[in-house]
Amino acid sequence: MDIIIIHKGFNKYVLYCLKQLKITNKNSNVYLLSDKEYKEYSKYSIFVDINNILSDDAKLFADKYIHLGKSNPSYEMFCMQRWIILRDFMKLYNIKECFYMDSDVLIFSNLDEALLPFNDYKISLISNLALSMYIKDVSILDEFSFFLLNKYTSEIEINKLKEMYYNTDRVKNGVAGSISDMDLSREFFNNKEVGNLYNIVNDSIFDIGLFYGEFEKIVKGRYSLNKIYFENNIPYSNFIYHNNKKIRFHSLHFLTWTKIFIKDAFRCKNLNYNEYIINIYREIKVFQNKIKKILKP
Repeated sequence: MDIIIIHKGFNKYVLYCLKQLKITNKNSNVYLLSDKEYKEYSKYSIFVDINNILSDDAKLFADKYIHLGKSNPSYEMFCMQRWIILRDFMKLYNIKECFYMDSDVLIFSNLDEALLPFNDYKISLISNLALSMYIKDVSILDEFSFFLLNKYTSEIEINKLKEMYYNTDRVKNGVAGSISDMDLSREFFNNKEVGNLYNIVNDSIFDIGLFYGEFEKIVKGRYSLNKIYFENNIPYSNFIYHNNKKIRFHSLHFLTWTKIFIKDAFRCKNLNYNEYIINIYREIKVFQNKIKKILKP
């Protein structure tokens, strides 16, 4: 199984993801599509320079992109553009089948085995979100790429995005302006027959994020974290909607502030912290981000 990651810049947490892949999927080709080669990454992956595979479609998307989000414009544009880049890379390297994963995911299973239940789909995602995905037919990325381009080149579609941006319900829910690739992937894949990696199959699941799902949680104030425990280097959590049934996790996704726990999980340490710890860690992360914004030129 070829594994593909798209990530710009150097972040230490990416190393844990790459090292983990060499443990659980040591016979797989791991391609890291990035803007610069780092020797630390290259020990565990095959570097591919993004600049060498940028197609006219990818360049057109970057040129036409209109920022309607809270996050950094360049970052948000790249999050959407990466799906066009992924399609172009697969075609250029003649890759017929692959597992794409975000750079903050740890994989704890052999993917050839874990993905067998999803063999009948062109693509399998986590709840129709463009996170980790199992691609068996690159034609679905052709369709998705066309959809993304059309969103930012069609005046009608641009107006729809602006309407979504100013939608009062989104304002009330605190997500006004958060037009992201997750919004667009959900809109596109909701109309397709796709596999759902977030379905519990054979008492196992691919993670959507450490604070999502009806699993046993550590809760303190606004913050929560799924309780994860390890048995024989495999992560599990208790599914509260099924009498606390033990569910195996093929992956753990360390979204946003939960990246601070990726080192512990790589070492197979139980993620079962004191409730005050996650609150303190989260507040520290919020403070660090505020300082970065202040110091940013």
